[in-house]
Amino acid sequence: MTQLAGLIEDSPWVYVVRRPPASDILKYLVEKWLEYEQLYSGVGQPFSNRNEPELTEGLAAYLGEKYDAGHQPFHGEFFAELRRYDLLPDGKRTIIGRSDIEWRLFGSPNFTVEFKIIGGGRPAKAYVADGMIRFVDGRYGQRSTEGAMWAFFRPGSKEIPADVEALIDAHIEPLRCQIENGLHRIAPSIVAPGTASFDSLHLREPHAPMIRLAHVFVNISPQQPGV
Repeated sequence: MTQLAGLIEDSPWVYVVRRPPASDILKYLVEKWLEYEQLYSGVGQPFSNRNEPELTEGLAAYLGEKYDAGHQPFHGEFFAELRRYDLLPDGKRTIIGRSDIEWRLFGSPNFTVEFKIIGGGRPAKAYVADGMIRFVDGRYGQRSTEGAMWAFFRPGSKEIPADVEALIDAHIEPLRCQIENGLHRIAPSIVAPGTASFDSLHLREPHAPMIRLAHVFVNISPQQPGV
């Protein structure tokens, strides 16, 4: 057996074997979202009126504070609004995607979470057409076998999680959904049991490995009167 030399506390190999399970990442994200919302939803503009980048970048800043203070319980860092580029024939770049929040750890595939607001003029169809499909075509999580979709439901949204589920059911073929135990919406979630409502499994060959997505549904709390 080949001996691995230099395996000390600061070795990059140590970080590789310290990759947390996806369930820990998503559970932590939901916990921090609830803390962030409780702290700031009554300050300034209501959360229900903020757009998606404002919510995800604010959450990322809050996650960054926890990381800098040494309060994150696992290795790696969270990043918001990371762009991905392709190179054009003239040497210029074209933006082909922008992930909402990614967890990254040196030497390990990224764990990407794509957020979509539903309600208040934002339709649930974007969850599939502008969210899930970007994992399927390899724009998000190209080297990863796990990722997550996260829906924020604004107060008073006429569409609910069941509508998202119906959209997935209606787009099984373009989403390249795979059947597991007779289901294409797999519950309970394997990626994040107790946190995600269900998983979906997607074929992406030949451009990327098959990916399992956890689906997280969160209601944005209405701002309290007089706040």
